[in-house]
Amino acid sequence: MDKIFAITSTGKTEKSFMDLRFGKCENVVIFNVTSNKYSVFENPFKDAENSGIQLIGYLKELEVTSIITGEVGPKVSSLLENEKFQLILLPEERIKVEEIMDRIKP
Repeated sequence: MDKIFAITSTGKTEKSFMDLRFGKCENVVIFNVTSNKYSVFENPFKDAENSGIQLIGYLKELEVTSIITGEVGPKVSSLLENEKFQLILLPEERIKVEEIMDRIKP
């Protein structure tokens, strides 16, 4: 089974900074560690109510196994635990997505 990470991002490239917000993040980077490939999509739920809950459902469809972000709310945290997602909180401001990908590569 592939290890697939979702990393919240402020921009649309690997040079962008991680977005500290989960549900309201601008973009999400999907990084497949096994194939060492990634894609970026705009968060379609960032302006919606319960954006984090909706984003989790979408990430589940993409077979994401782990989420890397700065912070999540209590509802999201509980749902991630119930859905068996690995949650990695990085409270570091100004860390680039490419640095995170380098850290998690085998």
